Amino acid sequence: MPRYFFDVEDGHRLFDASGFVCDDDTDAINKASVLAIGVSLDKPADDPERRIAVINDAGREIGTVPVYSKPSYKNPAAD
Repeated sequence: MPRYFFDVEDGHRLFDASGFVCDDDTDAINKASVLAIGVSLDKPADDPERRIAVINDAGREIGTVPVYSKPSYKNPAAD
């Protein structure tokens, strides 16, 4: 199974050196969604630039997941 890396970006990038083994790209994006919740709890300030970048084992970014910390016009579901 491939390994994916989940870098946190918020103006600068925090690199994930160890990563996680995931079944495929979809599984990796789902894992990033869970990680985004943890990041939002750890650093609750609202930052529209903050996201989790999903990097495959070839070093290519396959997607991103935003990190929402509080309700906003872009994330009304957090109300």
